[in-house]
Amino acid sequence: MNNAIIDTIRSYANSQSRNKIVFHRNEIPDITTIDLGLSLATSLYNFKETSNVSMVVTAELSKILSSAVTKHQEFGKYLSVENPGILFEPALKIDFRRFMDSYSQNNLLFVKWEGETDADNIYFLTKERGININIQNLSHIVL
Repeated sequence: MNNAIIDTIRSYANSQSRNKIVFHRNEIPDITTIDLGLSLATSLYNFKETSNVSMVVTAELSKILSSAVTKHQEFGKYLSVENPGILFEPALKIDFRRFMDSYSQNNLLFVKWEGETDADNIYFLTKERGININIQNLSHIVL
């Protein structure tokens, strides 16, 4: 990754915005990324109760993400996630926009995003057949 991208991230990380979200497709050097789908699925593997699944998922997700917050010498505190598809499972009742809002207020949030993007939206999978998430009011950059 070239220095211009690192400089862009550093500048953005030091901005005074409410949220700080970086959507990217390529790996970013020196950033530890958590596979959200694998981590959450592993955490829930032995869970048998189905009546309060969304509460258990929320608690497990919070534990996973809290332990994944790391400090980078140039970017400060950050959380980096990939493979967020599990969060779109209807049974889990997770609001992905709220998730991003919450975890990007106190940390720089890196999201490795394989879906499509435009100025105001990200799309899980594709614009035509995917899930649309409006990010207009969330400060973000797309690399």
